[in-house]
Amino acid sequence: MAIMAKAFQKSKGKLGFATDFVGLVVRNIKAIKGQGVKVVVNAGGVNPRGCRDALQEALKKVGVSMKIGIVEGDDQRDRAPEFAKIKEMYSGENFPSKIMSCNAYLGAFPIANALAQGCDIVITGRVVDSALVLGPLIHEYGWKNTEYN
Repeated sequence: MAIMAKAFQKSKGKLGFATDFVGLVVRNIKAIKGQGVKVVVNAGGVNPRGCRDALQEALKKVGVSMKIGIVEGDDQRDRAPEFAKIKEMYSGENFPSKIMSCNAYLGAFPIANALAQGCDIVITGRVVDSALVLGPLIHEYGWKNTEYN
């Protein structure tokens, strides 16, 4: 995340995502769209909107339209002042006075929701690794967040 946060700052908010993802999708878009493959990826880094916008622009250039959703909410930089009094649990050190990024790990249900809204591609920022698989499964099987077995 630190590399992406630096790219975001240097580019004045244009970058901060996995830029290679855009080219990867464009190179494979015929197979993706032709086979109805849903793409779920955490390539959004610290800028899921920027990743979506770059992908939409690249797809537009090749004449392809797809519904692209984003999952946001992981960025906690605005809450950094709240964390100032918190100590690091192992070292006891204070919360840093200057941060590049501050992200919470999100789960699978926002991904499932984006798929339920008809998204062909879902781009997230910080999510737990399992969310990338579990989100589509929740969507496909209609699982609820109260079902544990």
